[in-house]
Amino acid sequence: MPHLKGATRLMVAGGICLTLTAGAVEKKLIGHSWDLLAVRPADVARNLEAWEKLPLDGVSLAVAYEPAKGRIIGYNTLMNDPPWEQAWFEGEAKTLRQCASRNLKHNFLTAYWAPRKRLAWNDDAAWATFAHNLGVMARLAREGHAKGILIDPEDYPETRQYEVVVGDPPFPATAALARQRGAQVMRSMSAAYPEIVLLSFWMLSLHPAYYMGYGDPSSMVAEAGDLWPAFLNGMLDAMPAGARLVDGNEHGYRYEADQQDFYLSAWAVQNKALALVAPENRMKYRTQVLAGFGLYLDMYTNPSDSPWFFGEVNGSRLTHLALNFAQALDAADEYVWVYGEQMDWIRWSGTGRTKALWEEKLPGFTEALSVLRHPLQARQVIERRRQAGTATNLLANSTCAPTQAAGEAGFLKGRLPPAWGCWQHEKKAQGVFGLDTRKGLGDSFSLRAEGVGDGCFIGKACVLPGNTYAVEASSQGAAPHLRVRWNRAGRWHEEGKDVMIPFDEAGTNGWRRAFGLVQVPAGADTLVLLLGTQQAAGETTWFDNAGVYPLFVP
Repeated sequence: MPHLKGATRLMVAGGICLTLTAGAVEKKLIGHSWDLLAVRPADVARNLEAWEKLPLDGVSLAVAYEPAKGRIIGYNTLMNDPPWEQAWFEGEAKTLRQCASRNLKHNFLTAYWAPRKRLAWNDDAAWATFAHNLGVMARLAREGHAKGILIDPEDYPETRQYEVVVGDPPFPATAALARQRGAQVMRSMSAAYPEIVLLSFWMLSLHPAYYMGYGDPSSMVAEAGDLWPAFLNGMLDAMPAGARLVDGNEHGYRYEADQQDFYLSAWAVQNKALALVAPENRMKYRTQVLAGFGLYLDMYTNPSDSPWFFGEVNGSRLTHLALNFAQALDAADEYVWVYGEQMDWIRWSGTGRTKALWEEKLPGFTEALSVLRHPLQARQVIERRRQAGTATNLLANSTCAPTQAAGEAGFLKGRLPPAWGCWQHEKKAQGVFGLDTRKGLGDSFSLRAEGVGDGCFIGKACVLPGNTYAVEASSQGAAPHLRVRWNRAGRWHEEGKDVMIPFDEAGTNGWRRAFGLVQVPAGADTLVLLLGTQQAAGETTWFDNAGVYPLFVP
């Protein structure tokens, strides 16, 4: 066993350890899809039992009103609608509250911010109506216990709302008007809902080339005639302290975790994009604008001839999904929205929809999302697999049993069970490792260490880079710790990506448990499990039932 250089150092492995830490912001998964756009909040409320089975924190809700037969106004027409009346949506508020009454605590009302007919920037009446309609929607979101509004600014009608077109004043004057209109709509929404969260498919992430290149960002925006940054600056001008904007970065559809795309994008949105923020708004941007991502489910189910296609990682498209989703959640400040087109989230009752479900198309999808959203739910996943006889422990001899009768009972000093090794620091107090044949968790065998100043038992499991594994062990006695390290072709690999997994409090049986998830870094082929301790003279520590279990395997 090579010398464990720096074995007592506590290493922080950004993005590799998936275990939630105390005090961290809990990340939210928001469902959005063709099926949610096709139904109404009443349909969602009617199907809450089905939604409870999905690991989502909220969904998009498509609000609409039919003032006359065949005439519908709502989320996709509000920029060109006549002034909305709050009374139209009184019944809808109750329905929205029903949608938020169970697990969906972070719902958003969908709003298209690309008009069918372009609003002239100097048309006070048109912008007053749009701002008014957004105010009605914001009030409805607040009364319906939704978190806010989901903004889709994509120019489906091709009206070029956020570009300078023929007939507009020169760019500086039009940009000033756009900033004025951004402040106008923000004031209307925040007056109705001061703590509103606006989750936009894009904010300044829409055109990263402006701030990721070598030119002057402001000059490039002006040259392109792009009014979106000015409009967003206007929103920042009027945004109150309690409101938040989320740059949902729809470019995340194509991001790849193995290229660190999500981390790089979050860093760019939080730092480089400041070049497009007015100096007086930069502190507000830093504290009230959150980096997020859009993720596209069809990437993992489309055929290979589709331009929107992600293939297998280690033989599984589900593994590819989990790899990307895990990094997106880690990199996002709080919100990640998940979009899908060809399948439905649930089996819809009372709507006539008959499409296949994402879980049917991508078996294991629901379980994967559940673990990615709340990593410690992997405990229940592994336990269910144990009960079903499908749990695969890649760590040899996890029960610490000898290959043959141990002979004398008790502490067999210097004798380790098969597949286990040990190491201790030569400059610290030298203790004793061995096999205990009288004490175990579920049997009478365990690893035992006495008086080891700094050392560990060593187990190994063959793993695949990019895959996610659940790691666990049980311990009793003094100062146990669990460290995961990596090998490549028998040598240490990526020491900066060690993962420490803490042991919890002792149960009624006196044993403590460590459990966490790890994601194998590129190039690694072996997970090295170090069950360590730093003991004083006379102290004893036992370890048992260690395990390494693959997750997200269809």
